[in-house]
Amino acid sequence: MPYHPPMAGIVASETRHARTADGVDLAYRVAGDGPVDLLWSFSQLSDVEATWDYPPIADFLRELAASARLIVHDRRGMGRSTGERGDLATDVSDLAAVLQAADARRPYLIGAVIGGGIYAAFASTRPDRVSGLVWHGAFGRSAWAPDYPWGVSQDDLDEYGRALAEGWASEEFAAAFVASGAPSRAGDVASAQFFARWMRCTSDATSAAAYNRQWDAMDLRPLLRRVRVPTLILSRGADPDEAAHVAGLIPGARFVALAGSDFMPFFDSGPILNAIRAFVRTDPSADG
Repeated sequence: MPYHPPMAGIVASETRHARTADGVDLAYRVAGDGPVDLLWSFSQLSDVEATWDYPPIADFLRELAASARLIVHDRRGMGRSTGERGDLATDVSDLAAVLQAADARRPYLIGAVIGGGIYAAFASTRPDRVSGLVWHGAFGRSAWAPDYPWGVSQDDLDEYGRALAEGWASEEFAAAFVASGAPSRAGDVASAQFFARWMRCTSDATSAAAYNRQWDAMDLRPLLRRVRVPTLILSRGADPDEAAHVAGLIPGARFVALAGSDFMPFFDSGPILNAIRAFVRTDPSADG
């Protein structure tokens, strides 16, 4: 997938929907028309329309779509999708519906944190539907355990959960969220305002807090050992040892630690985009 400069002319399709067996409509948009299909998923925030209103994210997505067919989607209960947020098994099942509706041709699944975790779970059960997996901010579990020292104490998880439930979609909470994930944007009012709006577009606070608690209790390590697709684990602005550990759980996974302090991939996006391009270009399955 050769490099192209930012393509302002790339425009996402109108919002489309995939219908699940239980009647939920899953929103997705398509951008670009390259020979390789890519799916992108954010972590806790998602709205397939609002994300294109914020230049750093829109530029990041256009770069992904410059030489590929990019599919961006909302999970159930998020953004422009209907229904209530699901558990991991439901999110995995829903992804199959999106792939079918979008006529995705064995796509590369590229996700951040929770989005990447769902993609890893899908790849562990349906390797025939996936060309490769790219996971930025990979983790095995959120909670501390004797065999997982990168986890967070229950007290700290509870404290963050309360802050999320009380502050979700406020500019104060959004500003802290941005500062923690992108120090280069700390104090940037426009970014805080957009993230507050993005939270409002994603879901209400009660749903967001419940989803967060669900993931706090999850342990992905057993399923990671079953992933059998080409995998790239990326890390920046976080403890690289955790991501390296996760890569070690996935047979044959590659691990790349990138310099920089911004965890969020759409700020200082060049190194992350280059790593993704190199992975897709050099992976043998990209040729068919």
